[in-house]
Amino acid sequence: MAQIARWCLLALVLVGVSSRSQDPAQAVHKQRAQNSDDFLFEVKPRVIAAGETAVLHWSIKGATKVVIEEASESRHELYTVGTFGASGSVQVTPKENTTYVISCEGSTVSCASATVRVRVK
Repeated sequence: MAQIARWCLLALVLVGVSSRSQDPAQAVHKQRAQNSDDFLFEVKPRVIAAGETAVLHWSIKGATKVVIEEASESRHELYTVGTFGASGSVQVTPKENTTYVISCEGSTVSCASATVRVRVK
């Protein structure tokens, strides 16, 4: 599962190189969302002030295991947020811009990401 997340993060970086007008994480997420109603991964709000929380929400039809990991601007490695079921939500309070990567196993093997931007007060 961790290997899938790393490949997903690599894909996000490559998408970012070819698509400078969009946040690379959102570009991949939008592509997934347009291709299937069976896969949803989103964050609200996408921009927060330092100390505020955002909510990650997902629903992935056919998933038996969902892992969410995070990579912040200063820590470029993926760290596990948690392992979850096919649908749910979790609150996050990042201290800096952070990308959350979701990977799933089951009848659907997919990944996507969402980024929370943190405004400094």
